Amino acid sequence: MRLEEAKKLYANMKECSACLMRKGCSQVVTYDGLLEDTPILLIVGECPGATEDQEGLPFVGDSGQILREALRESKTLFKNNTIISNVLKCRPPKNKFPKDKDIPRLCVSKWLDNEIKLIEPQRMLLLGNVPLQHVAGFTGITKARGQWITVKGIRAMATFHPSYVMRQMNSGDLEARELFFSDVALVAEEVGKLQEALT
Repeated sequence: MRLEEAKKLYANMKECSACLMRKGCSQVVTYDGLLEDTPILLIVGECPGATEDQEGLPFVGDSGQILREALRESKTLFKNNTIISNVLKCRPPKNKFPKDKDIPRLCVSKWLDNEIKLIEPQRMLLLGNVPLQHVAGFTGITKARGQWITVKGIRAMATFHPSYVMRQMNSGDLEARELFFSDVALVAEEVGKLQEALT
């Protein structure tokens, strides 16, 4: 990982006002994890919600707790080997991903693409259709989830977004949760092997 460049990127990201999204949120939400430990896994979600906008960290709201429960249950994915981020770094109005394609295109080219390049993750986990589209270049999360693909030269897996899992759980359907936890476990298994090889 190019540590100093990554630190500078995140510092600059905090000051971003390149699009109108910045006017509607309280702060730019960058990442969660420990850069100094050279993360093996980069998790990419969609965008910050209200709680994330308030606290300045990704995936700390209700749906984020599902992700963090899956990470804890893996007994492998922790802050020292995982970075959590999003396609968009600012909370969109009403938590609705913008229909204006120029906004995510700008955010991805200015921040996410460089984030991936500087962190140099060995594995990626894409949460939902939005990161699947903006990182891997295609959609269809139901068909794509649970399968390894190569994205930007990196072995990656897509799975459901935790907010979808939460909605399904609230309606009494636990299948999405089981699949989500299974996908995270598959990623954790690979990260564990890579981590062992480094020690």
